[in-house]
Amino acid sequence: MKNGAILSGALLAAATVGMLCPSFVSHAEILDDSTVGITYALDQYVSDLQINEIKEDTQITEEKEAEQEEQQAEPTCKYPEFEGKCLAYVEEAVNVRKEPNEDSERVGSLPVHGVAIVVEKGDTWTKIESGITLGYVRNDYLLFGDQAGAYAEETCPKVATVNTTTLYVRAQQNENSDCLTLIPEDESYEVIPRDDDVDGWTYIKVDSDIEGYVSSEYIDISYGFSHAISVAEEEEIKRKEEEAEAARLAEMTSTKRQQVIDYALQFVGNPYVYGGTSLTNGTDCSGFTMSVYAHFGYGIPRTAAAQMEGLTNVSLDEIQPGDLLFYRGSGGDIGHVTMYIGGGQVVHASSSTTGIIISNIGYRTPCAAARIIWD
Repeated sequence: MKNGAILSGALLAAATVGMLCPSFVSHAEILDDSTVGITYALDQYVSDLQINEIKEDTQITEEKEAEQEEQQAEPTCKYPEFEGKCLAYVEEAVNVRKEPNEDSERVGSLPVHGVAIVVEKGDTWTKIESGITLGYVRNDYLLFGDQAGAYAEETCPKVATVNTTTLYVRAQQNENSDCLTLIPEDESYEVIPRDDDVDGWTYIKVDSDIEGYVSSEYIDISYGFSHAISVAEEEEIKRKEEEAEAARLAEMTSTKRQQVIDYALQFVGNPYVYGGTSLTNGTDCSGFTMSVYAHFGYGIPRTAAAQMEGLTNVSLDEIQPGDLLFYRGSGGDIGHVTMYIGGGQVVHASSSTTGIIISNIGYRTPCAAARIIWD
């Protein structure tokens, strides 16, 4: 339509020129140099317009192609780390089945906040791969893509795992700051976000008594997600737990020690409450040790510092199950106490986040030990 209008205008202009010429002028005289120039100019103008339109069309096409390529290069979801993955949305572990039905053989379990690769998503069941486990989980128990990412960001705590032999936990964000405690390689701790965080340092919670900064260079940050555990892995874990229990019992040198440890372990999983002494409703670290020993008729002081001062100290190299281990707080005073249960482990009321738990003996560095039961 545009080119047609231009041509029509050109013809009208030419006709107008013809109408203005006197009738006595011959046809040959009309086609003089000036008339040829007008005709040529009109033809050249129309030709230029057509070329410009082709160039404009080409430019628009190239711009659209570039825009499409840019859109394709952008992530397809807000949380690209969860693209093609799913997250267990359960209060307890969910079973992974060999086939997509409830009666199928169980091949493993996907724990709370467990992450898996989506192999094939169906209407009711999704085939997942996690760790060495491959099988099906009902969609009711899974979150996918952006939903998984949003849920993780809102509800899942970040975890710092030490990747060096020994790491200093410092009071401030610099290498010259006071060392609060030492933490070992491969141990994991909760990350506590802070408004004053600076690059190169991460604030972590060691337990109820110690929080501090560690160099980000020597930790790996993650959401603390787990992978699925296969049936074979479950059996191996159970075997190792039984071996650890056997080793712990072998260290027992008296019936009384064993009774104290067995009693203390009943309360693992119960809440931590600062200032509390209830083994069921909530207790802090020293309230835990005091209440456990009170059950057997032993009266020990209330606070961790008083327990260390009021009991007989023993060397850390000679500890036995039932002995208490002490740790310094951020101010240098005794601020935390645990109970050694044998097998390289301690039980303690750790923090409001974890409650009463079992930890490796070196989850942080003890400074002293004391004994209550003497053989």
